Amino acid sequence: MSSRILSRYRYIVSAIYFILLILPAPITAGEHPIIQLKDFEQTEVKGAGFVLPAETQIHIRGLGCGSDKGLKFSGTSMGAYGWIINADTREEVWVMTMANTHREKDDRSCDVQISLPRGSYEVYYAAYAFFSSSTFFSHTINIDRRGDSTVSEKTRKPGFFAWLEDLFNGDVQKEWRSHAKQWGIEILVSDQSAQVSTFDPPKHFSHVLFQTIRMGENEHVRQGFTISKPMEIRIYALGEQTRGNDPVDYGWIIDSKSRKRIWDMSDNTLSHAGGDEKNVKFDGTVTFQPGDYILYYTTDDSHSFVDWNAAPPSDPYNYGVTLIASTESDRSAFALATPKEDQNIIVQLVRVGNDETRTASFRLKKDARIHIYAIGERGNSRRQMADYGWIVNSKTRDKVWTMDIDRTEHAGGAEKNRMIDEIITLPKGTYSVYYQTDDSHAYDDWTAAPPFDQDHYGITVSLEDEKPDPSIIEQNVTPVEEGIIAQIVQVGNNANLTRSFHISKPTHVRIYAIGEGEGHEMFDYGWIENLSEHNIVWEMSYAMTFHAGGARKNRMVKSTLLLDKGEYLLHYKSDDSHSYNNWNDDPPDDPSMWGITIYEEK
Repeated sequence: MSSRILSRYRYIVSAIYFILLILPAPITAGEHPIIQLKDFEQTEVKGAGFVLPAETQIHIRGLGCGSDKGLKFSGTSMGAYGWIINADTREEVWVMTMANTHREKDDRSCDVQISLPRGSYEVYYAAYAFFSSSTFFSHTINIDRRGDSTVSEKTRKPGFFAWLEDLFNGDVQKEWRSHAKQWGIEILVSDQSAQVSTFDPPKHFSHVLFQTIRMGENEHVRQGFTISKPMEIRIYALGEQTRGNDPVDYGWIIDSKSRKRIWDMSDNTLSHAGGDEKNVKFDGTVTFQPGDYILYYTTDDSHSFVDWNAAPPSDPYNYGVTLIASTESDRSAFALATPKEDQNIIVQLVRVGNDETRTASFRLKKDARIHIYAIGERGNSRRQMADYGWIVNSKTRDKVWTMDIDRTEHAGGAEKNRMIDEIITLPKGTYSVYYQTDDSHAYDDWTAAPPFDQDHYGITVSLEDEKPDPSIIEQNVTPVEEGIIAQIVQVGNNANLTRSFHISKPTHVRIYAIGEGEGHEMFDYGWIENLSEHNIVWEMSYAMTFHAGGARKNRMVKSTLLLDKGEYLLHYKSDDSHSYNNWNDDPPDDPSMWGITIYEEK
């Protein structure tokens, strides 16, 4: 055979081979497709449902991508693949893996037959990542189709693909598009099989009470509901939690009256939800007593229904939370309601920015139950708060409530976001509410993922009562401290201040002083001088002080003293740094009282 004829023969063979490659795979004689999910250039996840009236042999053909090099996704090493779940149990029955696929050029091909019992099923296909490689490198690209339709927010920058293309010596974007158009999955059954029907997934749960699903990024749900009789509710919830860390996409339910958590997505209640190992789910029954409740669900800024940055869960369309009644008759005992967090507000210091200290006071005319809802930031030491609130009795200056880190819970977003949602009882009296922040990570200027409820960053104090009586509260009051004999407060730097006072008869006095001290030495402090005898009768020493909140050098003393009849001079002295409204470290819990006050002790 001449070389010209041989060359022409090789050309014809090559052309036929190319045509066979781009044509759809032929359907085997005697079977027909029931589901085809194709072309993932514009869509990340597609799904379809089918009902088998009897046990049936199904033929699965799929084309996707996978890699055992570079980044290996937990749960699967496939970046584009399909799977099947039981529509009633929501459990996986088959998944396309590296083991049941074979390499077909740069893709992975699957061609298997399995037998499924009678029932309803849902087939899904996800193309969330692309594996690209050169002679020396391999790279995994998360595909985010929102806008650029190329890569994730993390990598969607001018010149990103240009950098990859220089690295891999090719057009990576064009390469991905060509593969994504061919990816997909096909389900076929024999022509002799019983009639198979199809439906749009997900299959609806029976007796749904409330559902919020297909949750995206930075979404926050707060839904109240009321139950009029004891009942069991099935909770089906999907979310995200990385190993050893707090959950980031998750839900919980609290009792509106006690503020106690009735249910949450915590470690010991969760199971793997398929796909990447950070996909978790709760599927169980919780008993509720008659009462008012609030359901919360929150997501962070990545890995959600709008864009998966790792393998999605097996039931992606139900990402979120669903409440399901046991019977249809139970539905009448359940009703949606408006949450009460923003009702009957006494003091609200929210949307607090960096380096702020805010305060407001109120008066209770009788004992009352108070609801406190506060969100803040845990400090670097993990044993103290950096942004937090507290409440002080305006008369005694005693702290009656504080945002102790041990009582806080994760507030969504970064692990350091903490929250308290509780009820306390306060006796009749006047109170001052404080909230302070450090120099970073506060409202509208987050250094990490913000909490789920950004608008309530700070503290909200409300009257907690089924039938609240607003007449028992005076808001925005100016605390009038009774029994003050002499006072020097709100002292600045380099001060040396005095106040004279007279004692007409022997009197027990209470001394309240805040200053700065370290290493057993005081730098901002006060003392009392008896002018008649020209001697110091009391002085604020480091040994008598204790921590005043904030920086460790903030020191406080509460002491009592018997003063004889006579003339006295109250002193307070400060150095050149760290004083009222001029702090070089965290301020104390009662900053406006920086200085010294003498009260008559009755």
